[in-house]
Amino acid sequence: MASIAILSKTKKDPVNLYIRFNVKINNERKDLFTKTNILINNKWWSNKKQRFNSVAEKFPMKELRTRITNLKDFVREEFNQSYSEGETIDKIWLDETVKKFNKQLNEGEAKYKVYFVEFVRKFIEDSKNRINNDTGRVISHKTIQKYGTTLTRLEEFEEKQGRRLRHKDINLDFHSAFVSFLKIDGLYGNTTIEKYIAQIKTFCRSAEAKGYPVNPEYKSKNFTFKRRKPLDPYLNEKEIDAIYNLKIPDEELDKIRDLFIIGLHTGLRISDLRDSKRFKIVGDNIVITSTQKTTKPAIIPIHPYVKKTLEKRDGQPPLFSITPQSLEIKFNEKIKEICFKAGITQIILGDKKDKETKRDIRGLYPKYQLVSSHICRRSFVTNHYGRIPNQTIIAITTHASEKQLLDYVKISNDSHIEAVRELWKQEELQKSSMKIVS
Repeated sequence: MASIAILSKTKKDPVNLYIRFNVKINNERKDLFTKTNILINNKWWSNKKQRFNSVAEKFPMKELRTRITNLKDFVREEFNQSYSEGETIDKIWLDETVKKFNKQLNEGEAKYKVYFVEFVRKFIEDSKNRINNDTGRVISHKTIQKYGTTLTRLEEFEEKQGRRLRHKDINLDFHSAFVSFLKIDGLYGNTTIEKYIAQIKTFCRSAEAKGYPVNPEYKSKNFTFKRRKPLDPYLNEKEIDAIYNLKIPDEELDKIRDLFIIGLHTGLRISDLRDSKRFKIVGDNIVITSTQKTTKPAIIPIHPYVKKTLEKRDGQPPLFSITPQSLEIKFNEKIKEICFKAGITQIILGDKKDKETKRDIRGLYPKYQLVSSHICRRSFVTNHYGRIPNQTIIAITTHASEKQLLDYVKISNDSHIEAVRELWKQEELQKSSMKIVS
C-alpha cells in the first residue's frame, strides 16, 4: 500500500536527504517528497541499496541510521492516525510530519497553522481577550457565541466529508459544497447561510494576516451568499398611540409597555435601555454615554410620550431585578401580548421562527406575532425617514452609515399599494376633466 524511501537528489556536499512517501489512497497514487533536514556527505548514502555505504572516513553511521529508521516509523504512524481521522495526505501533510519529527514545531502549532477548523478554535479562544479595534472593547460574549456556532457547522461539514479542512481548502469548491450542506442537510435559511459565509471570510482574513497558507479564492466575488431580504415589520404612529393609550393594570406588563414606548421613540436597543449607568436624563434630552454596539454617544430629544412615561417613576425608566438576558427574553415575549391587547392583529406577510425547527417560515401571520425588540429601531427610523434629514436620524441612532440606516427603513407593502392606487385615481380624474372641457 505504501513505501518509504530516503534519497539523495544532488551530487554536491553536504546533501540534505529527502524522504519519499509513496502511497495509494482511494485508487489515487500519491508520490510525495520533502527534505528530512538530515545533512550528510553524498558518498555516504546509496539510493539504490537504501542504506549507508562503507567508506574509509569515519562518520556517525549508527546515530544516522537510528534517526532515519525512527523517521520512517514516525511517518508510518502519523499516516495511520491521519488517514483514520480523514486528513488529506499530500506534500503539506508530509512537510508538517517531518517538522513534527524534528520538533521544529509542536503538535498544537502544526494543527492550527495548517488546519482551518483548528485555527477557528484558536481564533475563538483568543477572542475572549481580544480587543475590537473599532470599539476599543473586548469582543462580546454574543459575538463569540456566533463564532462558536459557525465552528459547529464546520465540524459537522468535516464529519460528513470525512476529511479535515486545511486553509488552502477554503476555496470556491468548498464554498459550493458548504452552502449545499447548509441548505440541504441543515435546512438553513439564506440569511443564516450569509452570516456563516461572512464569518468564514473573517477567519480567512485573520489566518492570511498571520501568514498561514490561505487560498486566495476566498476573496472572490463569488465567495458570498445573497440572503433573502427579510420582511421585518414596523409599528406606525397610530399603532404606537394605541400601545401608549392602552390601560394595563398588571404592574410588570405596564413596566414592559413603558420600556417599549421609550424604545419606539428613541430608536435605542434594549441593551441600551436596560443599562441605567449609561442611560441619563439631562434637561429635555436622553443622553447615552456610549451605545452597546458602537460605543458612540447619543443625545436624543425627549418625546412627549417618553416624558410622561418617565414622570411615572420620578424621571427614570422602569427598572427590572432580572438579568439582562432574562429581560430581553421577557421583553420579546410580553410586547407580543401588548400589541395583541392594542389591537395590532392585522394579517401581514412575514417571517416567523418555527419552534421545532428553529427556522424562519415565511407566511401570513397576525402582526403582533412578528414583533420583537428590534422593532423599536425599525419603527423609529421608518417613522422619521423622509420627514427629517437622514444625517439627523443617524446622529440619534448612531448608525455607521447612511446605507446601514436605509436597511432599517421598512415602508409597508400597503403603503406602496396605496401610492399606486392614488396615482391611478389621479390619472382617472385628469382624464375625466379633459373630457368635460372638450
